[in-house]
Amino acid sequence: MFFSTYEGAIDAKGRVSIPAPFRAALGGNTRVFIWVAPDGSGALEGGGEALMELYAETLAELPLQSPVREAFVTSVIAGSADLKIDDTGRIKLPDEFCEAAGLSGRLRFTGAIESFKIWDPARFEAHRAKQAGIAQRPDTLEAFHAAYNQVRKRRAAAQRGEAE
Repeated sequence: MFFSTYEGAIDAKGRVSIPAPFRAALGGNTRVFIWVAPDGSGALEGGGEALMELYAETLAELPLQSPVREAFVTSVIAGSADLKIDDTGRIKLPDEFCEAAGLSGRLRFTGAIESFKIWDPARFEAHRAKQAGIAQRPDTLEAFHAAYNQVRKRRAAAQRGEAE
């Protein structure tokens, strides 16, 4: 899983070093997929083969002609760059991805549990400020607490040996 935030830089050739904890989260695999995040945040998103398999399985649940399926197949599956991590932990980001995310010089890698994002620092700070406001809303806190309590109940039942 991908957690925390790490500083990095993009060199003149468009190469970035993936943070060591993120490489570890890829399970030692040297293959990583990167795409322009479909959420409109202005970040790049990335993950390993396990995430792409999860997305493929999720998308297969949708009807073939579903506009939701087509949107995510186009933006994530077809829109991803299949990159190889070199021996020093670097990848070469496609130029069009760097342009789309406004990446040059310093950047931030942020964990997003199953995936990670690559941000221009100013875009990330604006995103973080917006999300801080959303996180403080009562409806957001209520939704989080409900999900948290569901997980706690499921874990407690599993410890007691009860099936779901």
